[in-house]
Amino acid sequence: MTIQDEMRPLFGPLLADLFQARDGGILVAGGYGLFLKQSWLLQHPELPIAVPISQWRDNSPRVTKDLDLVVGLDVISDAAAHAQVLQTIEKHGFKVSAKNPRWQFIKELPKARKVIVELHAPFPSTHDSGVAADRIRVKRKPSLRERGFHARTNPEAIGSALNPFRFEVDGMPVLVPNPITWSIMKLTAADDRWKSANQPDKPEEFRAFSRAQAIKHAQDVCRMVAMVSRDESDATPTIIEALRTTAEFQRAARIVAETFSNDDQWVSQVISESWSDESFAIIRSTLGRWYADIA
Repeated sequence: MTIQDEMRPLFGPLLADLFQARDGGILVAGGYGLFLKQSWLLQHPELPIAVPISQWRDNSPRVTKDLDLVVGLDVISDAAAHAQVLQTIEKHGFKVSAKNPRWQFIKELPKARKVIVELHAPFPSTHDSGVAADRIRVKRKPSLRERGFHARTNPEAIGSALNPFRFEVDGMPVLVPNPITWSIMKLTAADDRWKSANQPDKPEEFRAFSRAQAIKHAQDVCRMVAMVSRDESDATPTIIEALRTTAEFQRAARIVAETFSNDDQWVSQVISESWSDESFAIIRSTLGRWYADIA
């Protein structure tokens, strides 16, 4: 049994209940979101995407034991929906993490193993009522205290409410972020980790872990772009226009220019071997088109 097969009975029922409780307000991001989308595409090989999975050199789903959810600000501000989300998470045996209270939930498994659910939310604007945020948390205002949750502040989730992509896996509805928001999240994570990996004052173990994480996130960028459907691609100009002046979009554009634009950069050196020249060129040109004339 693969880790992905093991995660299905743990995450699947939780996601089904969450989407039933709040259809449209919760997105699956991170590695598990990529896994679910890949699973759906394998069931529909006739659907056109940027790089067909059959052409990937490595189409094994990424191993992940974490479930990253992007929660809509409207869900956080709505007292009934807010409380229902927390009740659903707890019903499935996930308990509040002592280290990251209210936005990280842990389920203990046999043999000292565990799986984690993390709640994320974009930083609210001044027009978003019913929520408050700081550098760490997005919270409902006023607080529901023990009946409520926080979401981890994730500025890179900007635009997550714009045109999320919907599909079904084994009858379960799934929503994932639009490719622009998802790429901003993953590009930023890869860049942050790569910078950490190159801090000479850090222990070698820390730097090696950061490097591995940077490569993982960069590979996720490539897989995410490769799986962009025609409908998603058609919607990207409108999303880009809505986000192009934001600091998060512009930073992502700089990251693309500094890491994907030529063969001498670190992404090309460590990731390109996982793809054929033709496939990697499609991924690179797609990112270049999305983030053109910004960097």
